[in-house]
Amino acid sequence: MQNLQALLVGENVELMIAVPTLLSRAGFVVDVITNSYIFKKHPAIRDFVFVANPDDIARVAFEKNSNDYSLIVIGDDNTLKKILSSDLSVEEKVELLPIQTIKNLDHIYSKIGLSKVLQEFGINTPEFRIAKDKSELKKSVESLGYPVLVKVDSSGGGFGVFECSGNDDIEALLNKFQIYPVLLQKKIQGIELDLSGFYQNGKLIHFSYSRIERASGKFGASALRTYVQIAHLQKDIFDELDLLGKALGANGFVNIACIQSDNDKKRYFIEADMRPNAWVDFSKHFGDDPAVQINNFFSNGNILQHPYPINSTYPDKILLPYFSRIKLWELAINRYFVWRYIPNKDHLIITSYLIIRKIKTIVIREFKPLMPEKYWIKLKCVYQKSRNSILNVFM
Repeated sequence: MQNLQALLVGENVELMIAVPTLLSRAGFVVDVITNSYIFKKHPAIRDFVFVANPDDIARVAFEKNSNDYSLIVIGDDNTLKKILSSDLSVEEKVELLPIQTIKNLDHIYSKIGLSKVLQEFGINTPEFRIAKDKSELKKSVESLGYPVLVKVDSSGGGFGVFECSGNDDIEALLNKFQIYPVLLQKKIQGIELDLSGFYQNGKLIHFSYSRIERASGKFGASALRTYVQIAHLQKDIFDELDLLGKALGANGFVNIACIQSDNDKKRYFIEADMRPNAWVDFSKHFGDDPAVQINNFFSNGNILQHPYPINSTYPDKILLPYFSRIKLWELAINRYFVWRYIPNKDHLIITSYLIIRKIKTIVIREFKPLMPEKYWIKLKCVYQKSRNSILNVFM
């Protein structure tokens, strides 16, 4: 087996926190480039590179890539955006991004680009339109009919998504909306599923299947999920994900979401972000360790096949919570056995992170609406420096 080295690049702690341990179990030595000290003394990390200015992260990652990594993981949407907007050449950007070729660039951090790719490859996705201004937005709504979702092209975490159920909603949105182009999608009534996985060379290596039970806000991040062993799934789900990997040119972790329609029971894909999500390592809790499948690929070239073996020592399905997204009282009383599912079992780091996150949430809620934008930006910079100073002491 080749000497496996992985590089993790990003700034979103929540999305990245479980990745080093997962990759270490898969046989990688892991280096990290980030602006957070929470990774400074992570036991699974060989080399920690701190980047004070996130705008420098693309350049630092490209220079670090001279180490000839077997795998580069971009940890969050914002870092994908920074790489896309950097002054690196197109070829250099592709070297860092989890895609195969330049042809796959269009859907990176773009809802419009993703919808076009899904349509081109015949993958089920909600009927959509693209609006470049207010006039086109109105016409697109008339064409699609209500209810409709209006989505900012580049956003994450549920931000920039607006549901419109009638003319009053559209008029209110038009009065405050300034960012174009936007994607309009016909809303599909149904069950929201997560099918996030790992690909190499467009081939499916691993995925998990979960139903979203509770989220933070209407379009926010999921807090509770019911996971089902993929051994119990029909082959058509495997086939859809195989085709999705080819369409995306996927070459790493992909955060995949779809809606299973109440009407025709088909799955309509709405999200395929080219990065891991916070739940990336949760399938190990019901006997399907993604690290094993990733190692099998890099060791023997094995890809995921249907049928998949049932693990009879674990339940067919299981309800799992995410520690930082459930309510504080639920965390305090260990509801859903949440402490059992803390990433890496590192309670000191996680507790520090939760305290800082709670302070941040209170400040945003109470003070941001009262402050001019320029002062908010300055306060945000002060917060980031203070956060890293605190974490540096703890780490």
